[in-house]
Amino acid sequence: MEDAVYREFLELEADHWWFQGRRTLFISLLDRFMGRQAGGPRLLMDLGCGVGGMLGPMAEYGKVIGTDVTWQGLKHCAERGFPRLLASHGTHGPLRDNSLDCITAFDALEHIEDDVGSMAEIYRMLKPGGVFIASGPAYQFLFAQQDRITHHFRRYTLGEMTGKARSVGFGIEKASYINFWLFPLILPVVLLFKLVQAVSQPSDDTAGSNVGVGIPGWVNACLAAIFKSEAAVLRVASVPAGHSLIMVARKPAEG
Repeated sequence: MEDAVYREFLELEADHWWFQGRRTLFISLLDRFMGRQAGGPRLLMDLGCGVGGMLGPMAEYGKVIGTDVTWQGLKHCAERGFPRLLASHGTHGPLRDNSLDCITAFDALEHIEDDVGSMAEIYRMLKPGGVFIASGPAYQFLFAQQDRITHHFRRYTLGEMTGKARSVGFGIEKASYINFWLFPLILPVVLLFKLVQAVSQPSDDTAGSNVGVGIPGWVNACLAAIFKSEAAVLRVASVPAGHSLIMVARKPAEG
């Protein structure tokens, strides 16, 4: 991504409704499939850690390594005091076989051209029984200027993401669309933006993302509460449509 987008995400991640909501959902999944063990011997890696928004929360589950392909993201992580950082391309894992208890790729795989190759590397680095948690944008027909600005190669359906994970050996333990309550509102807005962009033919793919569009504080709080409430639903069910998706996969245990 462009450095302007990294800076924007750094500024917004604490309070913006989208960051609040996804963080709540991801922590809920970590609680369910990992369990908290701050300072314990377990080793986790956040692939595509960006500016480090999940590195702090993930420290509640063990020691955390942040990896990213860009120096901009890692620079922001280092400035925030996160000590374990590695520059790594998604298809060339930096650690040895069977060395990690959990790998997360929160909105990261869509940035990697060979996402299946990246999943194979994730599988290689995970210990038997290790957990892989991924999220990503949903539905290719929604691919728009925001995806180009943030250097996405694709958007996913659940079948596509889980099928790719299964193809490298993973078993799927949870898969669902997320940001589903707001999807009926988001869908027409995105399609309208796509229409406007098609007519105006924008050429600047280095502009800031639309995440930073200003909204009143009370609206932001309402949207955050709605998005966060999805965590309770996901504990008991999976949802067939949404603006994004999540997947929890596991490397089979030996024996």
